[in-house]
Amino acid sequence: MVVRVLDKVLFAVLFIITLQVPILADHYRQYLSGYYDALRDEITTSTNMAKNHGFTSVDAMLDSLQQNSEAVVRENAKLKAERFAQMATVEQGIRKLEHGHYFEKLAFIASPSHYHTLTRVLDNYRPSVPLTPSSIVFSLITAILLNLLMWTPHFCYCQIKHIKSKPKRFSYK
Repeated sequence: MVVRVLDKVLFAVLFIITLQVPILADHYRQYLSGYYDALRDEITTSTNMAKNHGFTSVDAMLDSLQQNSEAVVRENAKLKAERFAQMATVEQGIRKLEHGHYFEKLAFIASPSHYHTLTRVLDNYRPSVPLTPSSIVFSLITAILLNLLMWTPHFCYCQIKHIKSKPKRFSYK
């Protein structure tokens, strides 16, 4: 009796937690999209600046700035080069969050390299319930599988205990 109640409570908790994955992935994608827009604006500004000052490309301008005698100018050029490198990573993350399945999204969000971004997203996150059928089906199936995975050792133990307690029947030949 108690085990059945615990099973139902555990399933309800797992279902509520798994319902948060699609919502969290959407919030994370929105956060990355805002960051992407800011990076794109900065890159556009740097590209225009390079054209206005006669450089053939942004890389040529950054190389020139890194050769400058002032440390602050060299450091600024280094930071701009890092921003250009981040652009590809952010684009890849947005694509994965827009077109990947929920397990890919969860793996991307939960990876240790994205922990800092996840904490920022979680600061503004409020639990809710997704309204799309695919989100609900994903959550239901995942919660069922996790529930089965967690209760399997208990059910196996009970089954073994039940088999051992059965009286043995002897056959006479």
